[in-house]
Amino acid sequence: MRMLFSCDIHGSEVCFRKFVNALKIYNVEVGILLGDLTGKMLNPIVKQADGSYVCDFLGQREVMKSKEELQTLEKKLAAMGNYYFYTDPEELEKLKAEGKTIAGRIDERATKISLSAGKVDEVFKKSVLERLDSWVRLAEERLKGSSIQMFMAAGNDDIPEMDTILDSSTYIVNAGDKKVDVKGHEMITLSWSNPTPWDTPRECTEEELEKKIEELACQVEDMENAIFNFHVPPYDTVLDQCPKLSPDLVPSTDAVISAGSKAVLNAIKKYQPLLGLHGHIHESRGIQKIGRTTCVNPGSEYTEAILRGIIITLEKNKVKDHMFVSG
Repeated sequence: MRMLFSCDIHGSEVCFRKFVNALKIYNVEVGILLGDLTGKMLNPIVKQADGSYVCDFLGQREVMKSKEELQTLEKKLAAMGNYYFYTDPEELEKLKAEGKTIAGRIDERATKISLSAGKVDEVFKKSVLERLDSWVRLAEERLKGSSIQMFMAAGNDDIPEMDTILDSSTYIVNAGDKKVDVKGHEMITLSWSNPTPWDTPRECTEEELEKKIEELACQVEDMENAIFNFHVPPYDTVLDQCPKLSPDLVPSTDAVISAGSKAVLNAIKKYQPLLGLHGHIHESRGIQKIGRTTCVNPGSEYTEAILRGIIITLEKNKVKDHMFVSG
């Protein structure tokens, strides 16, 4: 069985389209896209009195005077995972008065704001769900009539409402937090992570994570051929290394820490599945054996609209081959 595994595309329209197209290009039987599916930025496109539009983008103020220029901007924003909405100066000032972020990362602790309620939060959530819905419909259209199986699941950055959209698909299987069959291999998926500095929607303590894993693992009948599709990687491996953050959440240029999960590591050591699929730590693209288990993290470079992935070929009781891909 030949599969393509990717993760952490964070709203990138281009990365999702590349993933769907790559399934046929690489001649795989299975595609697995494991969270985080949600982007991190929301950009207002503000209509001016003279009929032009302005948008602060990557530290620059861009001015659009035609429909074609607006379409180009929309594509640039969506390619790197940003969301956007049209507004006017009066509404923009009202939104700013909420005391929340408008143009920038939607990271509550990093920006010392609250996104619990308000128009900004509503616009962001609406944008997330609309883009995910468009992705599901695109995959259904592109893969209709093929024998390719496609699995998706949320990650720790993804709001609960996203599951409803994934569940609505007639083609894509929402693998999140359940056991599914993947061409004869039992796959259990864990969307949750251990605590992060950003208080994301699907994170919990290591103790709670262990309970979630045990509830899934007890459903597996053939562990030697099983796949652990766990968003967070095992602790203290080549798959979970990232820059150390300062108290103000500024990444270090030289200090590195392990940010994976000890519960995940212990579960892999205990159950020794055939394969571990992980993501979450974008910088830690790699592969590592833990006992008999082959664990991988394809990494992520979504801000550059680059899709990172890994093609894996499985045989009974064996990982026959693997190859990292990007483009």
